[in-house]
Amino acid sequence: MVDKSQKNDKGEGLKLATKRHQKFYFDNTLLVIQVEDTLFNVHKYQLLKSKVFADMFEAAQGDPDEGSSPDNPIMLEGVSASDFECLLEVLYATTPTSFFSHFSTQQPAPEASLVIPAFRLANKWSFDDLRNYLLPLAEKELNDVDKIVFGREFDIKAWLAPAHSSLCLRNEPITDEEAAKLGTNSVALISRLREELRQGTVPPGNKTCCGCAGYSVNDGAEEHKCHKCGGTSHVLTRGSDQPNRDAIVEKVQKWVDDGGS
Repeated sequence: MVDKSQKNDKGEGLKLATKRHQKFYFDNTLLVIQVEDTLFNVHKYQLLKSKVFADMFEAAQGDPDEGSSPDNPIMLEGVSASDFECLLEVLYATTPTSFFSHFSTQQPAPEASLVIPAFRLANKWSFDDLRNYLLPLAEKELNDVDKIVFGREFDIKAWLAPAHSSLCLRNEPITDEEAAKLGTNSVALISRLREELRQGTVPPGNKTCCGCAGYSVNDGAEEHKCHKCGGTSHVLTRGSDQPNRDAIVEKVQKWVDDGGS
């Protein structure tokens, strides 16, 4: 057993001075949080990962006993209990290597249903490490339409041009539900550029061979049936390098850069 004492000149025991480890001395203080009609009992150290909560605790404004009991909880307004639960699910799922303040790529990724609401609150309350950890997971989970909605909400401009371009270039048209999410400006851009892509780059009246227009001709080959009628005579296939695809991407990027999104 380690001797925790020292002796003075008279042989009397002296208590060894101690200090708290900066990283591995955890504060097990529990705080009662009320969100809507639900009470949560949360470790203070988890909330200290947020700049907003850290500043609030440091300022120690208002009732010093706030959060000490169910009768005097810390009230969080403007958020839902379900979203706060998602945030806590992610915070408490961290591995020992990321327990104190960092989030590790070695830990299991949270369930998809947790990612977006947890990110929303991490962004709201400046859980910077958590936000950075969740952002690529959110990008992986979202489709192009939701990336645009998400990118607007959280000012992630890098997502806007690629997502709009993908919607312009995909085979399927925009659905009514997607149009409602995207809004008038995005729908107008996508519709216009999809029409340009459908018409191709050859001006009306110009005579251009299929190859120069970006098409290949397949005649009589069973594997090149027309997707509408099933015919195999003079079937045109649009090449992946058709010249107007890059132009579409450039136009989308300019539109985003000019604030169109």
